[in-house]
Amino acid sequence: MSFVDCFRNMSRGMMLAGSLFAVSACSGSFDTDVMSIFSGPKAPLPCPQVEVLPGADAITIFREGVGRDLVDVRFEGVITPVSGECQYVDDETAVVANLILRIDATKGPAATSQSEDFPFFVAIAQRDGKILAKKVFSSPVEIAEGRRRGAVQEEIEQRIPLTGIKTGYDYVIIIGFQLTKEQMGLQS
Repeated sequence: MSFVDCFRNMSRGMMLAGSLFAVSACSGSFDTDVMSIFSGPKAPLPCPQVEVLPGADAITIFREGVGRDLVDVRFEGVITPVSGECQYVDDETAVVANLILRIDATKGPAATSQSEDFPFFVAIAQRDGKILAKKVFSSPVEIAEGRRRGAVQEEIEQRIPLTGIKTGYDYVIIIGFQLTKEQMGLQS
């Protein structure tokens, strides 16, 4: 075989290899790199767990004054997480969790309006229970005229910086109503 024939065969082989590489480089997701062709897809990283704080999932709002019977109830509420998702950002140095939670309200006999503001909180904690951040929000729930029940959905975004080898699994997002000492059943 002459030098020219050898060069032609080598050129065809390189063109074939190049076209295979081009085809493989054009398929897959944006996370695909050259080595992922051999290692398979990257496993998704875990999201933080979402929990409702026990005892803070319900709230009773009484009218002003000392009465605390059923006839003194203005509104009652229940909070529940509905859905959520997370996304790792900034080269996986942070996780952003998007939550949708629902507040269901029932109008009591002492209600003087069709709406009430329900205070709730969202906290970020480590798995060991240490609270890292907490923010209190207020959500107005409007109840249609002639009805006793209403609801509202809140969309909340939480950004959690990740240090070391931590992932979303190492954190818990805790939600609940922001209760007063009286609402928690404590004496001041």
